Amino acid sequence: MKREQLLDFIGLAPDEAVADANHIKRRILPAHKWLGGIAAVLVIALLFNMPAIPMIITAKAVSRASEPRITERPKDVGSSAFDAWQEERTTRQTAADSAVPAVASFTSSCAAAVLTGSDDTNRIFSPINAYIALAMTAELTAGDTQKQILDALGSDSAEHLRTDITALWEQVYENDGNEICVLANSLWLDRDVDYVAEPMEILAHDYYASVYQGDLGSSRTNRDITNWMRDQTGGFLTKRTQNVSLAPEDHLLTLVSTIYFRSKWSREFHAKNNTESMFHANGGDVLCTFMNQKEAHMNYYWAEDWGAVQLYLENGSSMWFILPDEDKTVDDILDDPAYMEMISQDEYAADEGQNHRYMKVNLSVPQFDVKASADLKTALQSMGLTDIFDPYRGDFSPSIISDPDRPPYLDSIHQDVRVRIDEQGVAAAAYIELNFGAGAAAPPDEIIDFVLDRPFVFAVSKSSIPLFVGTVNHP
Repeated sequence: MKREQLLDFIGLAPDEAVADANHIKRRILPAHKWLGGIAAVLVIALLFNMPAIPMIITAKAVSRASEPRITERPKDVGSSAFDAWQEERTTRQTAADSAVPAVASFTSSCAAAVLTGSDDTNRIFSPINAYIALAMTAELTAGDTQKQILDALGSDSAEHLRTDITALWEQVYENDGNEICVLANSLWLDRDVDYVAEPMEILAHDYYASVYQGDLGSSRTNRDITNWMRDQTGGFLTKRTQNVSLAPEDHLLTLVSTIYFRSKWSREFHAKNNTESMFHANGGDVLCTFMNQKEAHMNYYWAEDWGAVQLYLENGSSMWFILPDEDKTVDDILDDPAYMEMISQDEYAADEGQNHRYMKVNLSVPQFDVKASADLKTALQSMGLTDIFDPYRGDFSPSIISDPDRPPYLDSIHQDVRVRIDEQGVAAAAYIELNFGAGAAAPPDEIIDFVLDRPFVFAVSKSSIPLFVGTVNHP
């Protein structure tokens, strides 16, 4: 299955052919036999102001994703219910905070390999879904194969990892109808697969993943997967995804994961303040529309080779813009672990005055709509994750009774990402495919000009969890 084909496939189902099938409780059905190779697919979407699309799934439900285990905030402040909600919120935040360093380390290691390059190529990476994808894969493996995955993810056990994933999922979760940030996961089994029930239950409960079973490669199951993807991504990927089918002879399963994100800037840009100016790309100057804010109060950070500002969005997330010094490049930022420490730190614990100041900034940032593809295989192998790519060393014994003549292995892992910003907010979409074979000096005291008119690094994070990291070399 080619990445371009899958991108074409996601948008096949007509809108009038789908109906809502949400909010169905999780259940586990009897097991069946595993046969053939494995394929896994993940889709990520960061969206802004996209319509909901109804969904219908005809494939058999092996298990349904657990409903969000998050108590709604009580209106009566000071009540016992409010105290219980506050305690739950604090416990969740503490658990998620303990998981952030591992995610940040994974992000930094992958980003250095995936995003490096001082040319006119834009590069983008979604750390959180790559992290969750590998965590779900760890639940299907054992022995050295699982240990390599756990080591790459900075976890000491599958049990600890699934606790971290649950905490991260719930900490990111936001859905009030206007501001949305929801992770969704699903696993699609071929109809002849004999699966072990316990891992499917773990995925449903701890990873909030639904598991379905159908005839992979058939038009019906292809439409099911399409509808699920479209529902979870608000139709944002429709124009980029058409005419793909999953080849049944190559797949035991397909794994799909999404982020649905919709948010506005806390302080919007205004089109009347836009200017036309040159962006000094590595290959030559490019005329761009720049969005401007004058004397806006924001966090400014600086390091030896770069400076950065943090812009807030309404759902509590942040977008970071990191600009190398004029004699430096984006590679110098990616080689410096300080930028990831900045993104993943608890901002309320940050010591103002130590490379950080809340101050007035004259900000000028180009509008951009950038797309990029990345192959994560080399990056993961460099992190010691090798057995899963070897058909004769990968251990899927906890979940797969496989044909010894067709041992499963991870053939490749690709990610395709799009990020767009405008005056109102941020929009982005990313697709990741796993194929398993059959600064600046301290600023002045008053106002600083921060003009992103040359290649820079950006990141989107929520609760210090990096969702997207990328380089804009040519907006």
